[in-house]
Amino acid sequence: MTRTRREQAEWRREQLLDAALRVFAAKGVDGASVKDISDAAGVTPGLLYRYFESKEALVETLLAERGFLPRLRELLTATGRDARPATEVLTELLAAFDGLLADNADLVAVFFSATHARAAMAELVREGQRLIGDFLAARVAAGELRPHDTATAARTVFATVAVSRRTGSPVDVERLVELLFPDER
Repeated sequence: MTRTRREQAEWRREQLLDAALRVFAAKGVDGASVKDISDAAGVTPGLLYRYFESKEALVETLLAERGFLPRLRELLTATGRDARPATEVLTELLAAFDGLLADNADLVAVFFSATHARAAMAELVREGQRLIGDFLAARVAAGELRPHDTATAARTVFATVAVSRRTGSPVDVERLVELLFPDER
């Protein structure tokens, strides 16, 4: 079956991202070179640069497209989320985040090893925290949750899940939500 140019380009782009993820996980972002990535993908460095302007752009793309934010946006916009209790939705979000971290150890390694793309990574973290904070703020405004600092709560749950998974001692997300919102369950 022949592919269109667009399908071929998309296939090649995904192949390059897959190779970058493998190389970054093995060598760390700072230890990996564009040549390492292109070799792993079986292409020339020049071809890699046709798709991504830099190694940092590869890191940013991996984190943006394969990270938790797309799943978080999906969960927060899912039909029926407003009909369910906030603590149930938050527990589901944190369990999905924890599951993503567990299932994507290579991506987690990239995230924690990329010093060159710190600004982009910080922006992704801020965006995830903002989405959760906005969700919590909407539920406070609706009178479902008690008033609280929603930005701090969002940072707390994200950091707790991420650090506990990274250190090899996963957190019980139901218990975490219970600790933060004991009266709302």
